[in-house]
Amino acid sequence: MSRIRVVFSIGALHGGGSEHQIIGALRHIDRDQFEPYLYVVYRSGPLLSRVPGDVLIAAFEERDSRAPTTIPGGMHRRRVEDMTRYLQEVRADVCYDRTFLMTLIAADASQRLGIPNVSTIVTDPSAGFAPVAGRFQWLKKRSLRRLYSKSAMVLAVSNGAARSAESFYGLEPHVVVTHYNGVDVAAIRSAATNPIDSQWWNAAGSRKKTVVRIVSAGRLNHQKGFHLLIDAVAKLESESADTEYRLALLGEGHHRLQLQNQIDAVGLTELVCLSGFQDNAAAWYRSADVFVLPSLVEGMPNALMEAMACGTPVVSSRCPHGPEEILADGKFGLLCEPGSVTALTDAIRDINRNPLAAKERAAAAKSRVESKFAQRVAVRSLEDLFSMVVQRKDS
Repeated sequence: MSRIRVVFSIGALHGGGSEHQIIGALRHIDRDQFEPYLYVVYRSGPLLSRVPGDVLIAAFEERDSRAPTTIPGGMHRRRVEDMTRYLQEVRADVCYDRTFLMTLIAADASQRLGIPNVSTIVTDPSAGFAPVAGRFQWLKKRSLRRLYSKSAMVLAVSNGAARSAESFYGLEPHVVVTHYNGVDVAAIRSAATNPIDSQWWNAAGSRKKTVVRIVSAGRLNHQKGFHLLIDAVAKLESESADTEYRLALLGEGHHRLQLQNQIDAVGLTELVCLSGFQDNAAAWYRSADVFVLPSLVEGMPNALMEAMACGTPVVSSRCPHGPEEILADGKFGLLCEPGSVTALTDAIRDINRNPLAAKERAAAAKSRVESKFAQRVAVRSLEDLFSMVVQRKDS
């Protein structure tokens, strides 16, 4: 029996959650049953080095050497046409995409050819669509409704995101299936033992008796809420006479300069560090006293689950919908109201003042990730879905 040819597709391979999920699937999908390919719009991002060597990468920017066009929709049409050609070239059996911007390309291309497509909705679109969609949002929303309606299967990373997507796009109830993200627990725990080459992070307190190390990770943009976390650390630092709070923000993004200006303005230049993208993020999580996710919008945040896998106490905003499901409404980590500096401050203070309770939650959270959100579980489920949609087409 021939292997099922699966084309995975995404815009680029920067350090976001969807990119990590693509890499995880490419690394762990069963080669006896599946033949994976990768199609990207741009061959860029630090995760390119993690693509397995047996996976062929095709990039639109390399395949289409024509000059960019300024005609509205012109570049989008060229991307759809190129991916259509690519799917034919590799004789794809199924096409898988993540993020709605990639769905607009990949689902359109595969549906033109009658190839089953599986699309993944990675955040609550009622909150996450507008900040990302750019121009012609009404047209993109209408196109996505059509594409999702014709997809072989539509997935969402949480139950809440699935129901929200059905309402937002006007889809039939329960047509979107929940498929949780997975994390490679063994790899995370192995990486967590690596040393951190940062004198600032490792140093003992210089001005106060105790140091509380806080870490967070993600793209440096408004939706991740890092500006709120910086203000929360400033508040904690100003009210404590004997505790020094250090914050490491792991990641890159277009808000880097804005966040650095904020850090300088509130007098935290020596206490808050924009540490950039870190290959050894797990080591930072493990060495921290608390991991904080201050996001305004989330889907199924990998960083939160990775910190849990490291046994680190976690705090997350109760943004729709993933963190609430991951933490079981606060059983496995503290939840606080999104957009509130005071709520973040109170939660971090609670971790510091009640370390025994925090350690107990962290131990339970570590077990929860291994049993419910392990990558092997997510990839095996994805394999079953790919096989099902191909068999459905063949029959």
